[in-house]
Amino acid sequence: MPRTADGPVMTDSPYRTYRVGIGVSLLLAALIATLSLIAVSSPNLGWGVVALATIAIWAGVPLLLVLLLAWLRYMVRQRGQVPGRIHVLMFVPTAAAMLIIPLWHVLQGSVDSLAGGSRVSIAELHVNLSGQPLWLDTSPYASTGSGAGPDLPMQGETPQRFLAFHRYPNPQSDADRGFPYEDARLKPSVDHYRYATPSGDRAVTDVPLVRRPYPDLAPFNAAWRRAGTPELVHIYYHYSDHVEVAPALARFSGFTTDDLERSRFEGLTLFKIHNYDSAPILRMEINGLTLDIGDGAIANIPEAPRDCTAYGYPVSPALLPLNLPLQVRWQTADAPTRWHSARVQVPAFRQPQPLQGQSTLQRVLLYMLPDDALAAERYAEVFDGDSRRGIKATGLPASAATYAVCGSARATYGEGAGTVLAD
Repeated sequence: MPRTADGPVMTDSPYRTYRVGIGVSLLLAALIATLSLIAVSSPNLGWGVVALATIAIWAGVPLLLVLLLAWLRYMVRQRGQVPGRIHVLMFVPTAAAMLIIPLWHVLQGSVDSLAGGSRVSIAELHVNLSGQPLWLDTSPYASTGSGAGPDLPMQGETPQRFLAFHRYPNPQSDADRGFPYEDARLKPSVDHYRYATPSGDRAVTDVPLVRRPYPDLAPFNAAWRRAGTPELVHIYYHYSDHVEVAPALARFSGFTTDDLERSRFEGLTLFKIHNYDSAPILRMEINGLTLDIGDGAIANIPEAPRDCTAYGYPVSPALLPLNLPLQVRWQTADAPTRWHSARVQVPAFRQPQPLQGQSTLQRVLLYMLPDDALAAERYAEVFDGDSRRGIKATGLPASAATYAVCGSARATYGEGAGTVLAD
């Protein structure tokens, strides 16, 4: 060992042999931490999300591969006798950096809960029936499903194209109470809709806001297995002289439906639509409840002998009794301000007793026919364990047979539907 006048000098650190792996680990951790901090500190990134993801893939993945190769080389060279602290230095910094975003969401959720839910994002869906381009209110900021901001103005000549996004509050909107929602619902004082301008000035055009009632979510309290309640979407229908806002149950994902299946939830009806009328459907209500029909109008299906162009548009569920006639009304793209209406009795199963494994979730396929006629088919899925064995259905209504180029409820499942079980 070299010596000086002051004694021996250490020239070999225990980490020197592993410096390449440790250096790559720290570099990868720094990259992930930087990208994560940018993401959590910039909630309205828009297309910046794509840039962050691109950097993470093109820089982070190669660094991770180098790190793993270095670790394997050390393990082989040392015959598995790599010190524990080296494992820690090579992997813990990266793992800690990867936890930044999940921990941020947990912390943000806790803050939102303590704040009474006022900081929760709000789902909005806008339908332009005014015939004019609209600069919607997106303050303090909003983002679509792609992470980008809404594409404004919303054009008026294509009412069948809806605009969906989530609006987010921030500390400033909490302080000045400028955000129109509180506890995930519109504030009672909100009675006008304020349009924005390209410059962002909100106080330009105020129009009366007609509010429709909120759906009753109390039946979900016992069977809902997730935090909170089912998501609501606030649907804004923009007319030439006013705006109507109708809160509705958002369409369920397949995972949510599966959860309700397993919990044997009762009283919920899942609707699908076959539109055989001459124009796309823009707005639909059943028994006064607004349905979330998705991010665009329900397109009309061409007449035979044309092929089927749709296999049932799923719309939002509704807590409705099916033993009484349904009062349905809707608006279409060819006359956006005119209401169409019809009553329909959903047929009952001939055998009222449920089959073994039959779902408690009721399903109804509505056939929208020419001349404002309406027909309905009731069906339910039947399971054997977690596998669908078939469906129990009342069959294609006679009044719809002439128009139903897409067939009955069974056809909406494609080839994997199983058999239609006797009811």
